Amino acid sequence: MGSGLTIIGHEGESCTTSPAAFNVHSDKGEGPAARDFRGRAAVVTLGCAKNQVDSEVMLGVLRKGGFEIVADLSEADVAIVNTCGFLESAVKESIDAVLDAAEYKEKGRLRKLIVAGCMVERYRDSLVESLPEADGFLLLDDILRVGEMASEGFEQVLEAAARPYFLYDDTMPRQLSTRPHTAYMKISEGCNRPCTFCIIPRIRGAMRSRTVESLVREISDLGNAGVREVNLVAQDSTSYGKDIKSDLTTLLRTLNDTKATEWIRLLYAYPIGIDEELLKALVELDRVCEYLDLPLQHASERVLKAMQRPLGRYAPRAIVDFIRKTAPTLALRTTFIVGFPGETEEDVQELEDFILEGHFTSVGIFTYSPEDGTPGAEMDNQVSTEDKNARKERLMMAQQRVVQERLEGYVGQVLEVMVEGTHEETDLLITGRTRWQAPEVDGCVIINDLGSREGIAAGEICRVEITEIMGYDLIGRVIE
Repeated sequence: MGSGLTIIGHEGESCTTSPAAFNVHSDKGEGPAARDFRGRAAVVTLGCAKNQVDSEVMLGVLRKGGFEIVADLSEADVAIVNTCGFLESAVKESIDAVLDAAEYKEKGRLRKLIVAGCMVERYRDSLVESLPEADGFLLLDDILRVGEMASEGFEQVLEAAARPYFLYDDTMPRQLSTRPHTAYMKISEGCNRPCTFCIIPRIRGAMRSRTVESLVREISDLGNAGVREVNLVAQDSTSYGKDIKSDLTTLLRTLNDTKATEWIRLLYAYPIGIDEELLKALVELDRVCEYLDLPLQHASERVLKAMQRPLGRYAPRAIVDFIRKTAPTLALRTTFIVGFPGETEEDVQELEDFILEGHFTSVGIFTYSPEDGTPGAEMDNQVSTEDKNARKERLMMAQQRVVQERLEGYVGQVLEVMVEGTHEETDLLITGRTRWQAPEVDGCVIINDLGSREGIAAGEICRVEITEIMGYDLIGRVIE
């Protein structure tokens, strides 16, 4: 380490392909040595945080079943590629990952390659012929049988069936693949929304919620294992509890009362369901971060109508105005889609103006992808790839101007920062995040001065004075 910037007890970078051997619950700490050793297994994860939780469940099942978990595919006897099937580009990336893993059958010790996840669910009827490199395919409803498939050759029948029904809960083994002080917790599965651009309801099934009691037990397990930050994820967070006579606000208040972790952050909220009680919970509860990830997808009501997104009181401008009046201190993140069929220059200009108004601490811009099986793919007036990319670049530039102005306002302020670890490019710097910066998707705080401290622990929350900005990131020094 250089210049005294030392991380104490840091266990490595966050990695979606190789877990940090951090077991959470339902395994009672038993390692593979306590059972019949079945070999070495590695899991490669693609896609979103929800998929990452599924991978962590599979890692827990494999470990409990006697497999040693390894980071390097060249050292694995069994490899599981947990795929994404959300977009055509994600499917291509998943196929490439499968083919890359298959090479280890020739140059490594790999004897079995299993393909799991959303791509399997979406293309179940054609994968056997198109991916002969795979030795098995695992549907979402059968991820708890990954150990059987890895060791005994359980054969998944890829036939037409009802939409998935599997719902993860706290009784299932799980091994985290995030940094040890942070974790994702899936509060529900599936989605009932009718968005014309989205294939997720067909892949993941109907909305189904975990019980509050199960989530309380899991956050307690996570806290006892050293996790200090939990990020709540779902396909549609604000629909949580509608199927079990509960609601998201009750869940947040109950989780906050456990005092199991320092931070609780809400991701993937749908506009319908945002009400005054929820917003008050987000800003008043001491362990819940003043942060809301609210994908709005567009600002033009004409485009939103074609997308079958919320209008009226839940339209983007209306919901943002409501949030600003009710919870003005709330940090708001959103995502937008450009290039939806029929989108015009006027629509793009309206979206750009909306961004430039400065409502959002962070914005993700995605180009529309016409996915087979969605109504949007059949619509007329598809936008060219060139135009979509140009519109994305234009909107990203607009958000950069907003972010620059917003971040400059933090220079000289002292912020509460959770330390992540050494910077990915150099161990001379340390990174951390504020309560309004979610893992992976938002900027970070770069610490270049520990003050009088000789070292600092990953997961520690410290006070940092912001001295300058760099792109989407803040730079600062630790103060006592």
